[in-house]
Amino acid sequence: MATADDSSAPPRRVRVERNIYQRPSGVYEVGFKDGAGRQRWRTVDGGITAARAVRDELLVRRSHGERVGSNARLRFVDAAAQWLAGPVVDLRATTQACYRNAVEQHLMRRFATHRLDTISPDDLAALVRELRGEGLAESTIVIVIGVTNRIYRYAARRLGWAGSNPVSLLLPSERPKPGRSAKRRLFEGGELEQTIAAVGKPYSTLFTLAALTGARVSELLALRWANVRISDLEDAEVEFAFQVDRHGNLGPTKTAGSVRTVPIPRELAAILSRHKERSKFTGSQEFVFSTCTGRPLGQRNVVRALRQAQQNAVDLDGRPTFPILHERNEVGEPVSVPHGALPSMHSFRHTVASRALLAGESIDEVAFLLGHRDANVTRAVYVRELSDARRRTMRRSRMIAEYSDLLGTSDADDDRHDPE
Repeated sequence: MATADDSSAPPRRVRVERNIYQRPSGVYEVGFKDGAGRQRWRTVDGGITAARAVRDELLVRRSHGERVGSNARLRFVDAAAQWLAGPVVDLRATTQACYRNAVEQHLMRRFATHRLDTISPDDLAALVRELRGEGLAESTIVIVIGVTNRIYRYAARRLGWAGSNPVSLLLPSERPKPGRSAKRRLFEGGELEQTIAAVGKPYSTLFTLAALTGARVSELLALRWANVRISDLEDAEVEFAFQVDRHGNLGPTKTAGSVRTVPIPRELAAILSRHKERSKFTGSQEFVFSTCTGRPLGQRNVVRALRQAQQNAVDLDGRPTFPILHERNEVGEPVSVPHGALPSMHSFRHTVASRALLAGESIDEVAFLLGHRDANVTRAVYVRELSDARRRTMRRSRMIAEYSDLLGTSDADDDRHDPE
């Protein structure tokens, strides 16, 4: 079972021989002191022989009294490539893909041949404006600028580059604004219940668990029966200790803080118990939500099931819960559904958080429920939804308090003028 204890984490680098170290990824680094006596690291392209050559050259230069100067001609393309091949390879596959996309899709076509010291804060401010003009979400632009910052920091620390990081010189007005992002679509009114009622097994169980725990879909699909403790329905709980990626590979949770055990009500425990009775795979290490071969359900299949449920969902009067899915254009074809117009799998998570906060749960408790690193993450993600809802509620209460006499008079006037 995975734990939040980092004591067993592998070291960042292991000493191979004098001044030569190797990262878990296999990349070699040479450690040395620069002219100012500061510890520096230089990543080596190649094996142990190349590392020895770099080490020997640096040591000879130092023995002759030379300063090991900065790599002033370092180009962005080279720094980015070494960063991607260095510390990034130790990250989760999804994080690697995200960072690589930011480099290849947005940074290389602008700065590939530029030297690091020729890229100015004005260039980055222009980049933010251009990406915004292309319609990218502010959250995406935050990632692009964050990747740029990481590349510069890596170049300064590992590649012998000494210069000013232009990201640190951006003015607040020039930086991306995550708060401008569109509000996340939540389940509203009876949409949540009507959606779950419109889907078959095992997805109704999966969606119910998502609706009550706020777990990520990757965490839900990684659940094994050892993580679901329902022998005592009155004291049932679910432990989220792993996640599966889009390829069905099992791995650790997003962060160490994401490992958590969530108590669940008797009713949900009973639903899971009935689901286990119907399941073909019930061993302690077998997946709670599995395919006919015992593999975890695929995320794409879950997304398809959600959309089908939304297509079939109806309200108490038999009308479609999501009318946009039934609209047709002038030639009778289904209209295109705009991004964010319907709740997604992540909307279960946001809905749980928003309802808990509005019900008076503390930020710390909601952060634990969602598996956030700390309450600051929860506050940053959900504070706008929370403040908007509270503001609307407070405004209605003030209107009633301040204008109750007027509203009562209006009702009385309506009664007097209604024809019999």
